[in-house]
Amino acid sequence: MDLREIGEFGLIRRIRKGINSSGPALIQGIGDDVAVIEVGTKVLLVTTDILIEGIHFDLSWMDPYPLGRKSLAVNLSDIASMGGIPKYFLISIGLPKNLPVSFISSFYRGLKQEANRFRVELIGGDTSLSQKLIINICLLGEGGKRNLLFRKGAKVGDDLYVSGRLGDSALGLKILQEKTKIKGSEGLVKKHLSPSPRVELGQAIAKYHLATAMIDVSDGLLIDTSHLLEESGVGARIWEGRIPLSRPYRKWARSFSKDPFRFALSGGEDYELLFSAPLTMREKIPSLARSLEVPITRIGEILAKKEGLHLISKDGEDYSPSRLGFEHFR
Repeated sequence: MDLREIGEFGLIRRIRKGINSSGPALIQGIGDDVAVIEVGTKVLLVTTDILIEGIHFDLSWMDPYPLGRKSLAVNLSDIASMGGIPKYFLISIGLPKNLPVSFISSFYRGLKQEANRFRVELIGGDTSLSQKLIINICLLGEGGKRNLLFRKGAKVGDDLYVSGRLGDSALGLKILQEKTKIKGSEGLVKKHLSPSPRVELGQAIAKYHLATAMIDVSDGLLIDTSHLLEESGVGARIWEGRIPLSRPYRKWARSFSKDPFRFALSGGEDYELLFSAPLTMREKIPSLARSLEVPITRIGEILAKKEGLHLISKDGEDYSPSRLGFEHFR
């Protein structure tokens, strides 16, 4: 058996089962977007993400400044999914020795820009020689014990919501990879290169207790929905026709795939928030969306675990997806 057989998520399950981290101060360990540790009257939030050249980005189309911003943004999105407040971060970076100093300077300018935007501070890190560029950030945050949201907590009968528009980032990546110049596709490409984490939205959802469970959409709608369902012990139904799509996406998606929902369902790197909420929140959630000027769409409902995850096509067909999306090692 090798990693191709069990995949990234099978590996994580094995690690989680083998280590079984526990302790009086540990509220949440392996299995969520963020680790949560009790510290006095508050909780410490810890998350980390790694970006590797050739796997997560290609320097032929990713400039250093947006790379710096994105390196921090993907971690901020994890804190957003908990409803937490990001505070400090450390960066460990592996650098090829022939990388221009100007590249690193631009990278750190982008990193600083994103840090200033969300009022987080760089407090340390490490550097090393590497054959390819490797970036790892560890972000620390805080939150109130009663306000945090986890992947677990969704209840049968809850609605399922998602913020923003889905699929733009994945379609933008496809355009970059194929080096295709399409008039009007700049917004799609920008969504991939410079994602904007929903930190303020996550904090508001947690503060006003609008949701029962939440996760950020980083791996793709279907995969991240499956994570939320697994941790909550429930199933779900999603209507394809309700999935929020941008005008550029609707215009260009069919140019790259016969399935117009492919990038929205399983593309990933949307960095939107997916959450479940009681039916009693159907008026409060649209009100919050208007106040923050962030689209929030009700796309499905939570079902019993035995129902699993299935979709309703625009033609009314009820089906279970054969493939959830990208998974490392497979």
